[in-house]
Amino acid sequence: MMNSMEQEILQIEAYSRQFYEPQNALQQKEAEKALIHFAESQDVLQKCTVLLERGQSPYSIVLALNTLTKLCMKQPSLPLNQRIDIRNFILRFLYANPKQMPYVMQAATKLFATIVKFGWFDREKDDFMFRSVITDVMKFIEGSMEQSVVGIQLLTALVIEMCHPSGGDSARSMSLHMKTSSTFRENQLYDIYKLACSLLENAVKNGQGTFEAGARPFFRPETLPYFSSLLSLALACLNYDFIGTATDESDDANTVQIPVTWRTTFLDLDHLKLFFNLFAALPPNIGYLALGILIQLASVRRSLFNASERTKYLNTLISGVRDILENHFTNLEDPQCYHEFCRLLARLKASFQLSELMESDNYTSFIQEVAKFTVMSLQQLQFSHNSLHYILSLWQRLVASMPYVKSSQPHHLDTYAPEVSRAMIMAHLQMVSRVINDGMEDPIDDLGLLQQQLDQFAIIVRCEYEANCTFIVQLFERSARLYDDLLKKAGSAEKDVLIEEERLAWLVYFIGAAISGRVAYTASDETDGIDAQLICRVMRLMGYTDNKLNRRKSEKLELANMQFFEYFRKVYIGDQSPKGVYQVMKTELGIDDELVVMSIMIRKIVTNLKFWGDSDNVVTRSLQLLNDLSMGYSSIRRMVKLDEVQFLLKNHTSDNFPFLGTNSTLVDLKCRTAFYASLARLLSTELVEDEDKLEEFMRPIGAEFETLGRLMSNVGTPLFNEKEAKLAAIGIARDLRGICSSLLNRNAYVLFFEWIYPKYLAVCERVVEFWYSDPAVTNPMLKFMSELDQNRSQRIAFDISSPNNILLFKEICKIFTVYGTRILSLTDIPKTDLYPKKLKGIGVAMNMFFYALQGSYCNFGVFVLYGDRTLDEAFQVLLKLMTSLSHSDLLEYPKLGSAYYTLLHQIGLNHIDFLVSVEVPVFLYILDSITKGVNAIDNNMCNNSCSALDSLLTHLFRELQRRQKHPELATQDNRSSALVVYEGQPTRFQQILAGLLRVIMFDDGRNQWNYSRPLLVLIFLCDRHFQELQPRIVQSYPEDKRNQVAHCFTVLMEGVEKNLTNKTRDRFTQNLSVFRRELNETQKGMEAVNPMMDWIAMREELDKFWQRLNTEFVGAGENYVAFNIGL
Repeated sequence: MMNSMEQEILQIEAYSRQFYEPQNALQQKEAEKALIHFAESQDVLQKCTVLLERGQSPYSIVLALNTLTKLCMKQPSLPLNQRIDIRNFILRFLYANPKQMPYVMQAATKLFATIVKFGWFDREKDDFMFRSVITDVMKFIEGSMEQSVVGIQLLTALVIEMCHPSGGDSARSMSLHMKTSSTFRENQLYDIYKLACSLLENAVKNGQGTFEAGARPFFRPETLPYFSSLLSLALACLNYDFIGTATDESDDANTVQIPVTWRTTFLDLDHLKLFFNLFAALPPNIGYLALGILIQLASVRRSLFNASERTKYLNTLISGVRDILENHFTNLEDPQCYHEFCRLLARLKASFQLSELMESDNYTSFIQEVAKFTVMSLQQLQFSHNSLHYILSLWQRLVASMPYVKSSQPHHLDTYAPEVSRAMIMAHLQMVSRVINDGMEDPIDDLGLLQQQLDQFAIIVRCEYEANCTFIVQLFERSARLYDDLLKKAGSAEKDVLIEEERLAWLVYFIGAAISGRVAYTASDETDGIDAQLICRVMRLMGYTDNKLNRRKSEKLELANMQFFEYFRKVYIGDQSPKGVYQVMKTELGIDDELVVMSIMIRKIVTNLKFWGDSDNVVTRSLQLLNDLSMGYSSIRRMVKLDEVQFLLKNHTSDNFPFLGTNSTLVDLKCRTAFYASLARLLSTELVEDEDKLEEFMRPIGAEFETLGRLMSNVGTPLFNEKEAKLAAIGIARDLRGICSSLLNRNAYVLFFEWIYPKYLAVCERVVEFWYSDPAVTNPMLKFMSELDQNRSQRIAFDISSPNNILLFKEICKIFTVYGTRILSLTDIPKTDLYPKKLKGIGVAMNMFFYALQGSYCNFGVFVLYGDRTLDEAFQVLLKLMTSLSHSDLLEYPKLGSAYYTLLHQIGLNHIDFLVSVEVPVFLYILDSITKGVNAIDNNMCNNSCSALDSLLTHLFRELQRRQKHPELATQDNRSSALVVYEGQPTRFQQILAGLLRVIMFDDGRNQWNYSRPLLVLIFLCDRHFQELQPRIVQSYPEDKRNQVAHCFTVLMEGVEKNLTNKTRDRFTQNLSVFRRELNETQKGMEAVNPMMDWIAMREELDKFWQRLNTEFVGAGENYVAFNIGL
């Protein structure tokens, strides 16, 4: 008969199978609940052990392994003896069962690596129990082939785990992760790398593979996993973040910062040749790992070698690459090998200068083979798009380096770079027919990849520019002629027309990129003339296609035209732009200066907005061009005189531009903000001379307001068209936001406000009140109001006799109160919809209120003086909004958190009396949220939280000082909530003090200045506790370090008087810098100290200490939010 444990294990196995292989969703959900209960049970450790010993299903084994991994990552962690037992058990388990499913092996090695990493500093006496990894793994390597592979995989998992912060590191400080990583690098990583390389060499020498000249070595199939695991281990070692600065492991610009202690290995050129030989010998599905290692070896920092050593190293690399291209090209047919080889080529130029490449022994044959390889790759473009970036970056860097080469050796780029340019053009043109006829994925639609390749082409094409442009012109004229013939010829196949349209689009893109490659110091009148020839052809084509817009349109060609104009604008429009290009353009097209070109551009934009209202891409790109043109300080003043611009300013209605109509989509409506921002920027230059221009400009929007008012007057009747009304409201909000964002001077802003207030602002308020539950309507309107009360460039400055500043603030508060009151009534929103339907709008509203408080255009004392409750009501709504948010929401949604903490910071600066006058439970909630923000990863949230905390504590400190100076105040029952909490629950402030000290002592110093402000006040407020805390911290260090740590605390308060003057604050901040620096010096080399563990132990002692001294403040039935600073 089975006991209860065995029955439960069988149930867990059944549930794990149901979870990973469910028959239906309900069965999977039930299994998930059961497994969660299993993971949270008290005896989960024992159950996991039994599962590993007796489990029949690989799913149950993975469950046990993953559960143990999470247990080991928890803080506080499992006891030391239990972690040692788990480590030993997993090693025994893998040694006895080396043949596991891949996902089981991955979970097992992850568990081993996690235990070792999290116990790296644990020791008994002088024995670091978790550092004997190489000794532990050698038992595997000396065993069977399967056991050797397992041992190598254990090391690989450990190297990867040590390099990158894991999920459990959120509970540990990043500085502790860095300390663990660097200690592992210094003590273990090089030995592991040497072990991997020596095992590879021995495997080859012992007959598992040989490298005889002219013959491909044979590897027995059973040895291939062995080679694969060894190569993976060596690659993981070279991918290690040696100096702790890597932000993205996929970054291809990283230099491998090999420590100087590794130098002897890299000076041995046989080490480099080993991996070239392994690539040539191994099957491609494994050989790509050897190429990955070669990429890292080619990226080794230059300072590791002297000049002669670097030359020999480069010669070996060049020879190896050339050998691959000449003798092992078939290996590159494998996609992974091909991709890695392209990366290797790119790294060569990134790591070595062109002059160094030219002086290498085999440069001539190398560059010839690379050129052949590039052309061949371009001819098979459909298979190499993801890898092409690396090949083109090689040629881009080579051509860009040409002006700086002083070597007498020929670089041959003038021979091969034009071949690459032409091959790139022809490859894309030839691919079009396959795209149209066979339905292949079209690279022209991938705008990110397209832009990247055009930027590279812009540099490459400038080598032998005249010959390249002649080639482009020939292709362009031939394609344009064929396109014209097809359109004129009745019965032309639609596919043939589409093919020529897209080919012309590609050629326009290439011409624009060629123009953008102009470099001032290498340009001349001759090259400007060549540019002009290209420009004229594109403009003729543009005129030709515009004349046929009523009959035929090509979105791809229009997008290419917009990109061409963008390139032209950057190079040839501006005060310092070259003028030589206009000489040829005047002869060819009658265009004699940039003003005429701007006129053509605006005309093109107007045409696109008229005819392409149904294309989001064309409208967006056209508006982007309009925005860029309107940004120039001098060009905008000339542009505004153009007839085309005047047409835009006077005729911005849906009759002329369909995307402004109420039949547009929400995507179209988003474009309206950019459109009106550009128009308002143009308009503002005229308002200086003619104020009536604004009223004329706003007339169409006033008509939209009237239409919206009529629509909303039918609310509650069958005549009410809600959809049309919503679209009208969204459109108006987006239009007004764009206009207001560009009115940056006082005169323009005042005119705008006098136009909108009070008539139209009342409509805005009604929109927010009626559609509060629809974020598609309220969010744009709230964003407009945020823009309206944002005091950009101090533009909100009404006449001294005008009440408009007060009226503006009252309107903002009124809308904030209306929206906040109603949005709080929305409950029972699913978690997945909570942010878009509610929290996002709250964040926008908080931003709006923040700008109102921060603008400095309103004297808030007026409301108190005249008994106006507008501000008080807004503050009360704000409190309800704040307390409706969970702390997890603030950290989970960065925009919401940023709005919350920014607003708290502003309230702390100017309205601290309000903050400390709230009820105690609310104050505790706010205090808790501030402490969460202090520990936030986001710098902005952290800085604002520190500022709010400083303001609150400073007010409390000064309140205590006033009561000491005036004892009669102590008898009055007018204590602030801050003082009530301070006197009733001092442990709260003591916890914050301990938490800030911990952050400053053991985390990175990214916000040291901001931390210093509240820390000083906390030390004054909790002076006695601070004095008791110091010896506890000192005692947590080894005995030989305690005097140094004690001295650090002496330095911290040296010369600091007990006041909060700027002089005292600055002195404390300086002391804090010295404190951190000396403490870091003290902690260097302290491998025995695990600061996190010490602080956990110390916290337990402090909790008991605080419990003895203090009683719980909260009375019976009173709710409050307890918090934890995260010790």
